[in-house]
Amino acid sequence: MAVALGSSEAMLALKEALDSYSSPSGPRQLGALVDYLLRQYRAWSGSEPGAAAGPQSTLSCPGCDGFLRDPVSAQCGHAYCWPCLRGEPRTQCRLCRGDMGRPPRRTCVLLKQLADKWYPQPGGQGGQERAVTELLAAGEHHKALGAIQQAVQTDQNNLNLRIYRAEAYTALCEFGKAHEELDFVLSKQRNWPEVYFKKAKILQDTGHMYESLTFYLQCLAMDEEFVWAKSEIEKILRDFLSPVPENVEGILKDLERTSLPNTPLKPFVLGSDKEAPAYSLHPFSEQDAGISKSVNTIGRSDLQWPQSNHAVEISAKDESLKRVSSEPLLSSHNKGILLKRKFSLSEQDLNICQDGLKKHIKNEEASDEDMSFLHTDRTVPHTLVDVSDFECSLCMRLFYEPVTTPCGHTFCKKCLERCLDHTPHCPLCKETLTEYLSGRNYNVTYLVEDLIKCYLPEELAERRRIHEEETNELSNLTKNVPMFVCTMAYPTVPCPLHVFEPRYRLMIRRCMETGTKQFGMCISDPEKSFADYGCMLQIRKVHFLPDGRSVVDTVGGKRFRVLKRGMKDGYCTADIEYLSDIQVAEEEELQQFRELHDAVYNQACRWFQNLRYRFRSQILHHFGSMPEREENIQAIPNGPAWCWWLLAVLPVDPRYQLSVLSMISLKDRLLKIQHILTYFSRDQSK
Repeated sequence: MAVALGSSEAMLALKEALDSYSSPSGPRQLGALVDYLLRQYRAWSGSEPGAAAGPQSTLSCPGCDGFLRDPVSAQCGHAYCWPCLRGEPRTQCRLCRGDMGRPPRRTCVLLKQLADKWYPQPGGQGGQERAVTELLAAGEHHKALGAIQQAVQTDQNNLNLRIYRAEAYTALCEFGKAHEELDFVLSKQRNWPEVYFKKAKILQDTGHMYESLTFYLQCLAMDEEFVWAKSEIEKILRDFLSPVPENVEGILKDLERTSLPNTPLKPFVLGSDKEAPAYSLHPFSEQDAGISKSVNTIGRSDLQWPQSNHAVEISAKDESLKRVSSEPLLSSHNKGILLKRKFSLSEQDLNICQDGLKKHIKNEEASDEDMSFLHTDRTVPHTLVDVSDFECSLCMRLFYEPVTTPCGHTFCKKCLERCLDHTPHCPLCKETLTEYLSGRNYNVTYLVEDLIKCYLPEELAERRRIHEEETNELSNLTKNVPMFVCTMAYPTVPCPLHVFEPRYRLMIRRCMETGTKQFGMCISDPEKSFADYGCMLQIRKVHFLPDGRSVVDTVGGKRFRVLKRGMKDGYCTADIEYLSDIQVAEEEELQQFRELHDAVYNQACRWFQNLRYRFRSQILHHFGSMPEREENIQAIPNGPAWCWWLLAVLPVDPRYQLSVLSMISLKDRLLKIQHILTYFSRDQSK
């Protein structure tokens, strides 16, 4: 890594980082220094900024690029093999940058069955890996090494076994062997940021801070979203730069003037099998370091090692850069020397790195054959593809928009939603899905959908045709219109609803999915199930509650008359025709009509103003203020809005209100309202 902090830009970045420790904006300033180091690393290595990986290929893991063994569906919908997600220090998907969800993660039953059917695994390899991880979690590292050795004999191409072995060696403080295993993995799979991170972590915890910083930068160069790597780089820089000297300018001048020889650090060469990196990987001792701190024994099973201790190792035999503790007694000149040694390379180092890069390119070409096992043809013979393998266990049809629950079972999205309307449990294993229901992250399992598109295109086309027909049927606003049997609703008047019954949860969801966002509202009728007249409601907003219930904000639309009643999936439906007021054409009759309208409007205003303050406040809070009088009273098919607002707030029997709603003559409706107001005005006068 040719990162020379001699330029004015580097000096400014370092100065800002040093100054940041006396101000609240420290993390931002330190992040700027990390970004600068990353740019310099990319400029030397020629690597481009990391980007999201391409689409997932058939039964291959986007994490290790190997065969998808023990497949797990992440929350975002992409499938990984379980070993790759075990202890993985990332929360974002490598393919879509979406949230991967929280552990524990269960094996996707459907994908596991397909993998076992299409590519049978000898010797129960999945069970062997699970046994190894259990031994590592229990701290039985010697037994784990034995189990790994047996598993490697049956599956030599399983790179995850190498990572498990590196983990066991790390726990036993055999760091050299751990690095050999990780180097082997990187020689076979170069684009694996997690392995670079784990290798850097071992180097950091054994005091090799410069080499550790190199691998962290390599990890970050591959994936800029790898926040854990960036966090560790910031920790290293924070340790390097603290405590802050009082004279920052003096340190910067020392960095410019001081020129100390640097012992060349042997760069890591991907694909190199002949020579191993010359790391001194023995744990520090008190005698070697001259201080009473040593490297902690590493025994955690998920490769999340403890924070490294401050240690100093200055040896005449090995002048490779070790972690240097910032002693307060050092002068500014000495601290400048230490920072110079930590962050600068001589021309000799640069030449060595360039030679290593050339060697790395040659070795990459030589190792392409060794990597062929990672990219073998995963096509499936059509004789092994059975439509029944892709049938939803709820609707018994081909999967459409398949989603996988946290417990590992796969269903059609709409089928699962209907089941969760009734109970927050998996339809197959009955495991609770309360958190899954609360998050409402019903993301499609992309690999299952891609397999259906690839191997069952004709069946998928037929399934899509049926789905579109069902959607078109639900989108019709005159035939089989969904009916909510509850209360009176009026045009232009808000009608908030609390939806908790499973049948109405389904109905509201269908109204939203089809895009109509409308349904009918009627009051109940003991003989006909629901009344002959009602009002369409337009959904303005739906607020889903964690347990599946919802609060639906609606407003009244058109009036209608029921022509035919029906039932669909538990809720009522109807064929309807819409109502509109009869228009008055004669000028004389229209003039009388306007006079009646104005008289009733003024009477309504007087009645409302004479109400008690408490009643007025309640009405205004629930229904809002009374609409203004329209100039053209026949412009709207439903008539003036104030009539419906008044009818909604008047304490009248719903049957009487229904009779007014059904009228198509505005004159008759005004006379009815006038009669009601006259009755209530007499009560107010008493």
